[in-house]
Amino acid sequence: MFDDRYNSSIKDLFFPLTTKKAIIWIVVVGLIVYANMLFNGFVWDDKIYITLNPGVHSIDFIKLIGVNSFNNIGQYRPIPAIYFATLYNFFGELSFFYHLPQLTLHIINAILVFYLLRKFFARHISLLLSLIFLIHPIQVESVSFIAATISPLFFIFGISALLISTNNKLNTQRIILISFLILASLLTKETGILFVFMLVIYRIIFNKTGKFLLISSMICTLLVYIAIRFGVGGTYFTHLQNIPLNELTLRGRLLNIPEIIFYYFKTVAYPVYLAHNQLWVITQSTFQNFYFPVLVVSSVFVFIFLFGLYTYKVTNKLFRVYLFFLFWFLLGLIMHLNIFPLDQTVADRWFYFPFVGLLGMVGVGLELIVHNRKKLERVTYISLAIVIILFSVRTIIRNTNWVDAITLYTHDMKIHNNFDIETNLATEYLLAHRYNEAVLHFNNSIKMFPYESNLYNLAYTYEQMGNTEMALRYYHKALNAANLEKNNTPELSTYEGLSRLLLITGSYPEADKIINQGLVHYPNSANLWKYSAIALYQLHKQSQALEAARHASLISPSEDISALILQIQNNIPISFIR
Repeated sequence: MFDDRYNSSIKDLFFPLTTKKAIIWIVVVGLIVYANMLFNGFVWDDKIYITLNPGVHSIDFIKLIGVNSFNNIGQYRPIPAIYFATLYNFFGELSFFYHLPQLTLHIINAILVFYLLRKFFARHISLLLSLIFLIHPIQVESVSFIAATISPLFFIFGISALLISTNNKLNTQRIILISFLILASLLTKETGILFVFMLVIYRIIFNKTGKFLLISSMICTLLVYIAIRFGVGGTYFTHLQNIPLNELTLRGRLLNIPEIIFYYFKTVAYPVYLAHNQLWVITQSTFQNFYFPVLVVSSVFVFIFLFGLYTYKVTNKLFRVYLFFLFWFLLGLIMHLNIFPLDQTVADRWFYFPFVGLLGMVGVGLELIVHNRKKLERVTYISLAIVIILFSVRTIIRNTNWVDAITLYTHDMKIHNNFDIETNLATEYLLAHRYNEAVLHFNNSIKMFPYESNLYNLAYTYEQMGNTEMALRYYHKALNAANLEKNNTPELSTYEGLSRLLLITGSYPEADKIINQGLVHYPNSANLWKYSAIALYQLHKQSQALEAARHASLISPSEDISALILQIQNNIPISFIR
């Protein structure tokens, strides 16, 4: 009797499967699988965009919608800037309170995906596919990496707009709400434009009424977005520096497309070798990196085409569903193939949108199996449940890689290493005062791809170690590398670091020369004017030194500059002031 009651209670959890039960399952599974990431720290770009970014340490809406670290180098994302500024001003650097809303967003998105799939498929199929969207290891970067909150954030606005638009009657209130949500998605991430296409495609395939009204509203929304982006944000498209793939011609980037697509297919099917910040580049076609991916990718797309043809012959209703999700998948994939240069070659978080299209196509296949092959129904569901369990375990393990920066970098570099990961790991060692390890990894980075930043960081590390000779050598190399880069002005830190060390070593004529070069680009640098005053004073140019010191004081008044002015005025010997 006990066993019967127990089996009955277990069965009640699934049968009958109501929408309420499905939502509960999504929430519970999401919390279980991602619970261990809630206590991870800030890693990678989390520090650039949040902990080390003064722009989000106060809530100034004018600055947050203007030029800042979120709204530059070709991207305009004021909503994430406001989002992170709000969290920082409430919770500071307590990472838990960044992870929790990020996970909440992802779970809500999985629920919304369930609602979308439920419009086309049986409830059990929709739940299983939504759970795969929720827990697949390819999603870890979008859920465990705080700076990648942008992905679930833009998605929640876009899919909400799409779900509202599926209503047969598009009245004025719905059109305004849809337009507002699409604008929010665009202001979160440029990928939001994909939802504009999907809104129109849905209307064309499933419901032709209101198509003109919807298209008109989307055009108006895009015009408003353009006006905000260029008029308010002043953010235009630009060439990204120090990204190997961006240095290739269009033809060179196209050579990488088969391997890029193959990466996503492989990661979805076999998510074992996961790594962040992938910057690999294919410059020569070999069997392994070009012809084999072409063969696999071509085979997959032939299968997709043949399955679509089969669906068309079997049922027109499911064929339209298949077309909808095929467009979804292809649009999401095309946008991330680096036809237009991106900041990485591939990224797991970029698959957040196209994943739904792929799952939708799988859903069509499952729907055909369930209705036409009843004997396979139980086997199919059990197989999917096993897949979900295996993916969940892999996701839990992957979450542990993101616990802190050093753990992430040392793990991922064994799978895919590049100059940027080496630089990031070296920087962590530098901050921890583990200078020998920092030097090792900065040198590794420079061997792979020398550029101003890693050369400067190595110079600064040597300076902290007291190795003045090596520090000077690499400060000069950093400056020269910057001057050789296309359309690139050396960083202020490079000028300041080299000038500072030249003054410390008593190389006043050379310091004066470097300082003057720096002031051409950074006339409002108080440090450079202060260094100029010291150099000029040591070169016995007292009046010019006094003028430079006063200029520094006007820019940024401080006690040490005031003391420097008094020393110059009274002709007192001075030592270097940092």
